[in-house]
Amino acid sequence: MRGVAQEEFSIDPKFITSTLDLEAIEAKRVWAAVTQYSENPDTPGLNPEKLGGRAGRSRLWSIRASQELRVLLAREGSVTVFLRAGHHDAIYALAERTTFVAPAEGGAGLIPLRPGAVDLDGGSIEWAEPPQAEVSETKGRTVLEHWATPELAAAGFTQDEIKLLREAGINDLLDIWPDIQEQQFNLVLELAELTPEQWKNQQLLDDQEAAERRFRASVVDRGALSGLSSVLSPEEVMRLASAPIEDWMIFLHPDQRALVNRRFNGPARVRGSAGTGKTVVALHRAAALAKRLTDEKKSGQESVLFTTFVSSLPPVFENLYLRLPTAVQGVVEFTNVDKLANRICREAGQRPNLDRHLVDSAFAKALDDVVLPGTPLHNAQLTRGYLRDEVTWVIKGRGVDTVDEYLRMERTGRRTPFSEAMRRQAWQLREAWDKRMSQKGVVDFRDVVRSARDIARTHPEPMFSHAVIDESQDLTLVGLQLVRALVNGPRGVDVPDGLFIVGDGAQKIYAGGFTLAQAGVDVRGNSTVLHVNYRNTQQIIQTAFACTGNEAVNDLGDEYARGDAVADANREGAGPALVVASDINDQVAFVADQVDQLVKAGALGPGDVCVCAPTNRIVKQAMSRLKAAGIQTQDLAKFQGRTNDYVKVGTFFRAKGLEFKVVFLLELSADKFPTPQQPGQSDAEYADQRSLQVSQLFVAMTRARDRFFVLCDGEPSAPVRDAMEHFELVEA
Repeated sequence: MRGVAQEEFSIDPKFITSTLDLEAIEAKRVWAAVTQYSENPDTPGLNPEKLGGRAGRSRLWSIRASQELRVLLAREGSVTVFLRAGHHDAIYALAERTTFVAPAEGGAGLIPLRPGAVDLDGGSIEWAEPPQAEVSETKGRTVLEHWATPELAAAGFTQDEIKLLREAGINDLLDIWPDIQEQQFNLVLELAELTPEQWKNQQLLDDQEAAERRFRASVVDRGALSGLSSVLSPEEVMRLASAPIEDWMIFLHPDQRALVNRRFNGPARVRGSAGTGKTVVALHRAAALAKRLTDEKKSGQESVLFTTFVSSLPPVFENLYLRLPTAVQGVVEFTNVDKLANRICREAGQRPNLDRHLVDSAFAKALDDVVLPGTPLHNAQLTRGYLRDEVTWVIKGRGVDTVDEYLRMERTGRRTPFSEAMRRQAWQLREAWDKRMSQKGVVDFRDVVRSARDIARTHPEPMFSHAVIDESQDLTLVGLQLVRALVNGPRGVDVPDGLFIVGDGAQKIYAGGFTLAQAGVDVRGNSTVLHVNYRNTQQIIQTAFACTGNEAVNDLGDEYARGDAVADANREGAGPALVVASDINDQVAFVADQVDQLVKAGALGPGDVCVCAPTNRIVKQAMSRLKAAGIQTQDLAKFQGRTNDYVKVGTFFRAKGLEFKVVFLLELSADKFPTPQQPGQSDAEYADQRSLQVSQLFVAMTRARDRFFVLCDGEPSAPVRDAMEHFELVEA
């Protein structure tokens, strides 16, 4: 089987799906065989066997992973595509009813040789077509579209056959089977892989090296149309094989791959609901930009920034990035916005003191000085937390310079009305807080971000070549302006491929908000919405939307109800469970018992499980009691994306950006979640508070890949009660 050139490999996305359908030990054996094959296709014990041969150019092979397991692959010369993994009989049956076509136009892949042919998963087999946006006619490509009618006639087709070929789409070959003899059908497949000029040169057709070049071109240049991975070296395949299944982030939908490699004339934006692969796209985009810098031999000063707001996510993203076989090391910097801003200020000679205790004390004293009984803010019955968010996220987060500007601005993301008198007093609170902090020699993080933005705007050169922003919905406007300035430099003009903004307003977990227009960022023509959920089962995503879908969302200026943005999930699974326990201790005991059962059954490892709770207090309780039950845990705040055997435990918002096979959600009881309205708290403020908490619940629910459990004592939380028909009721 060995070719003369260096071995190269590509992986069909259904290969991953087929391994996930196997038992864990079987999947491990499959990947061991793939690793051996990538090192040496002639490795003893793999028993490579050529299959098929009934139609088209036969290039289907199988290799042996065990006595019962086989890997189906397509091979031409030194290029291999891993197609499916499964048990012996299923793989051989699939090979018998399919062939692999590498067309001169359109996506390469398996196509059926007979009506009703199905894949390992029971779905019908179709030859992938190019994305609709790349096709001029809405009907899509037809068979042999790149052949002119006289050329088809010269190849031996009758006029009736040519008419059928002109009317049939690529996926309609079997519809014309009764009208075309098998010999002609095979000719169709042969011509699909050739241009008329290539077909006329019969000597070229018999040239194995030429056939390999055509096959490689189909996989490399057009493989993305059918979701194939990029071409990998043996070392990259081995890196992929050694990664845990849940961390593979190489595979992209064709639409996503186009986003990764596209050159934008300015800032670009990608949004989509939970599970649609936004972070996957962002990581691949960073890798592609890094490779571009490396290939163009840019100076060592040129680099890619990958940033977000949540401080615990950059280490996770960096470790996921390093698992990408195509990752370029040493070119992408992963950091959160606040940490980056602090570093920029220090490098400029500033020494910001961020002592949280002194900052909090300064705000408390400023509040006591300004918000007195009988004043507008006091009469509005707003809590200290809400008022601090107003100053932190709305005034400072938006970079407001004057009270007049604050009086005119739209408070995007804040539904509690603020009269002119309330705004003037909020401005006084800001000034009093700043004065108190100045006296103590401290600053707030929002002040540091603003200072860093101003430094970046006057820096002689851009500090980064490109920037990727994940979870962009949680940034402040000034935070976005900082990142923009880092790639644009002192001119302030948006550079091509400078900003790549990724996020989902339905997963916003912090106060405040803004629109891209308010930030001066124009993504018209460069904005994409992802519509397919790759993470969750249908049952999980439907339940999450049933619980939280009625909430209004403002996504950087786009407004909709969360439930209106539901994405299609292709996987089926068990329904979420509602567990009614007597108290928190019984809830944790149920979790411990379930984890023990799942691990002993080999369904998953402890590290595949996450336990989420609304508050840090409950997190500490859960960790303590799980430890007492003999289960090792790790606080999500300390998790850095490295695989381990600890059950992860953290608050709902700490789970943002992560995923697990199974998630347990504690204390979703009616009297505990959402947090009850405080005495004297206004209805408007409570509505804002409740909305953020429900958004956090949505984030936590959608972290589950295969199943989640909701636990409560007594009556379940209102969002859960709204979706009771989606839950399986279980007693602890």
